[in-house]
This record gives sequence, structure tokens and C-alpha cells, in this order.
Amino acid sequence: MNNQIQIEAKLKGLASEDAASFLMETFPIEAANYSDAFQVMAHRSWKKTDQLRLARFYLKKSPFVSAKPYEVFASFMSLAALISVVKEAISNKPNDRQFIAYHVAPLLKKSIRTEKDRDLVARFITELKSSQTGLDPTNQARTIDF
Repeated sequence: MNNQIQIEAKLKGLASEDAASFLMETFPIEAANYSDAFQVMAHRSWKKTDQLRLARFYLKKSPFVSAKPYEVFASFMSLAALISVVKEAISNKPNDRQFIAYHVAPLLKKSIRTEKDRDLVARFITELKSSQTGLDPTNQARTIDF
């Protein structure tokens, strides 16, 4: 816990871009303790570009055994951005769609604030449960530009 407090203090003292780089270097997805990144990530604000960088970096490891990683990203990302990155992460893992849907669908439904959100979430959940995930024929995810 003391180490976590030190890391959080260091992150707060860095610019968003530098903090994201530090987090990814300190907790690479290959490391046994990579999940510690989720514990400290939610304790600061991130620029949109760094939100996307972190999500793309860590969600490559999906599917996860819990919803925690998705919850952390949902705490500071827009629904559209989160859905876009999840689509990218599952583009190379079509067999994991149902498992990801199990964790992501309830979280996204709880995050709905507007009709636009509701439509976005409904479309994404339908895509997850169907045989298609919004992928183009070259098997690359469509992304949303921010």
C-alpha cells in the first residue's frame, strides 16, 4: 500500500502524457503486477489522448476475470471512447466476445446518461452478441476519432 501511495503521488506530479508513460513502464501488461495499474489509474485525471493510450495498452490483455479494468476506464472515459477501445481490443479475439460482454454490458448499461448513450450501448451489445463486431473485412476495428 505504501508503494501505491508513492506511485499515486508521483503520478499527480507529472503531466498527463508523462504519467501515462510512467504507468505503462511501471506496470507493463507482461508483468505479474500489471493489475496494480488499475488501482492507481483512477486516482488522477487524464487528457483524452492519454485515456485512449492507457485503455489501448491495458485492454489488449482482455478478456479479464472481472469487470474491474473496464470499470476503471469507464470512470474517466466517455462511453463512445470506451466502446471504441473495447472494439479494438476484441478485433483480434472473436472467441472472447461473449466473455467480454458478460463484464462490459452491465457496466455500460449503468453508465447510460442520454438517449444517444442508450443507442450507442444497445448497438454495441448487439454487435458483441452477434457474429459481427463492427469490423471491416480486413479484420480491423473501426475507431472513433476524438
